[in-house]
Amino acid sequence: MRVCDRMKPFRGWFLLLLVVAGCEPYPEVSTQGRQQVRRILEDDRFDWVTIETANTRVHFPSGSYAETQKSLLPARAEESRHTVLSRLSVSNHKPLLHLFYVDSREDMQGLTGTPVAGYSYYEDQAIVVVFNDGWRAFERHELTHAVTLGTWTRPAGPAVVEGLATYVDGRCGGYENGRVMRTILDQGLLIPMETLAGDFRQQNDLIAYVQAASMIEFTVDRIGPEAVAILWDQGLPASPALLQISADDFTAEFEIWLTSKYAPVPSASWESIRAGGCGVSALPAG
Repeated sequence: MRVCDRMKPFRGWFLLLLVVAGCEPYPEVSTQGRQQVRRILEDDRFDWVTIETANTRVHFPSGSYAETQKSLLPARAEESRHTVLSRLSVSNHKPLLHLFYVDSREDMQGLTGTPVAGYSYYEDQAIVVVFNDGWRAFERHELTHAVTLGTWTRPAGPAVVEGLATYVDGRCGGYENGRVMRTILDQGLLIPMETLAGDFRQQNDLIAYVQAASMIEFTVDRIGPEAVAILWDQGLPASPALLQISADDFTAEFEIWLTSKYAPVPSASWESIRAGGCGVSALPAG
């Protein structure tokens, strides 16, 4: 590792066998011509510092919150990459990953054109995430987009794209996704599967993302990791058929699984998550 100077699915059972065998069945993305990476590094509004690791390049502006955490970022980047590839059952991902950390959504607006908490330039295998003392960075979520959208077949829809990234990330407000989903269920806010899959972008983001992630987790828990590639290709509504049950039985069994495996989050934590999103820490003080 060294700190650099500023720098100006599933398609049939054959692919399933490749996934089970630990092979990478998807085409590689060229590491040449990283247009967005170059554009960001040449943006003179930021004085970029870069740390190189074996598989990633970590970038943050001089004077940023990320710079105060720079001793932790290399291991964090490599751990995030390892977790993403492991949960996706990808054995060998060759393209170098670029992780950009910025302080705020205003910074994101300037760099990406939208004030979101995370953004993936998957064709460049690069992500940009907000990271500050009140908001954790969603490296795993955005790296999942970089790997899947950048190297896999075309996805079945936004529910599986965002659900899978949220599933891989694994946490919301400092809690396991399943605990937050249990609270959503207890609040009577479960979205019907047909609505979730067919009209995902029109739903409440917090509920839709966590529910899609939890339904993927439930399916993987029952079927095994090979379910990920199938759902990517066929969408969330393929889950009941994978379990060989009806759609109504899937919802009922999902609710039983959720209530038996996860306790709800404390009410104060739920209010914090509802108000601030999954990036805040809603864990009780102390």
